[in-house]
Amino acid sequence: MDPGKAEPRLHHIRAFVAAATHGSIRSAARELGMSQPAMTRAIRELETLMGAALLVRGASGVTMTDSGRAFERHARMIVSELARARDSVDQVSGRAHGHVAIGVSATVARTILPAAVARFQKEYPQVSMHLQEGQLSALVERLRSGALDFTISTVDTGTLDHDLRIQHLFDKPFVVVMRHDHPLAETTDPDMLRQARWVLPTPRSGYYAGLYRWLDEKHIINAQSHLECDAFTTSLNLIAQSDMVGVFAQGMVAHHGMAGLIELSLETPLPPARFYLVRHNERPLTPAAERLAQLCEYESRTG
Repeated sequence: MDPGKAEPRLHHIRAFVAAATHGSIRSAARELGMSQPAMTRAIRELETLMGAALLVRGASGVTMTDSGRAFERHARMIVSELARARDSVDQVSGRAHGHVAIGVSATVARTILPAAVARFQKEYPQVSMHLQEGQLSALVERLRSGALDFTISTVDTGTLDHDLRIQHLFDKPFVVVMRHDHPLAETTDPDMLRQARWVLPTPRSGYYAGLYRWLDEKHIINAQSHLECDAFTTSLNLIAQSDMVGVFAQGMVAHHGMAGLIELSLETPLPPARFYLVRHNERPLTPAAERLAQLCEYESRTG
């Protein structure tokens, strides 16, 4: 924008974020307690100030233009940062209200997280929480936008973006998992696994990116021998009901109560995984989010 032009105000940005989230002027107006004409006016004023159309209105609702998508990430960050600033002031002032949102991998969700959350809720009973499960690659944009305070997952440090900061928490062995009566259930030789069909998460980053490289170097896996699935429970069910095999953190089968599955003890173990707490470099955590991060770190040392 030109220096002489007026800048958007917060109500403009809130209106845009709500409309982009709901895809509907009516729903956005309801969320913000505004009339539909007031919501429409706020968005039109924003588009005038930005010098570009941000939303396209149609019979089925609103969609973002290319300019709208470019503006969206910044708008969401502004809204989330203001909410985080208010939470910080409340918590420092002794009013332990606010909201904490984190993303974790399936392994973290089933190991250190329950105890950390239980302790956190005792200390901050008035703070609401949002937990999202997934790999870092699926969570990183929400971390950047401010929708998540931090994540705990494996990280491919060689491709880590400069805007993210990591703190090592713990290491975990990973193992091959299959049905107890699988034709390869007695094998200890990794080369025998070339016969298997695999179900593995998408190798975009983190542990599975390195695992794919390891399996490929040993000629154990190829494009035709595996199915990609990012859902933990779906993968386990596929393995339990077919001859497919997968790779999970050691002990995860027992945590999930899948008695019909076994973990192979291979002569050459799989590479271990390193788990990190990941946060944005330039975004301070609220006191409550910082405390939850500390509790996760504590559980990673004692769990």
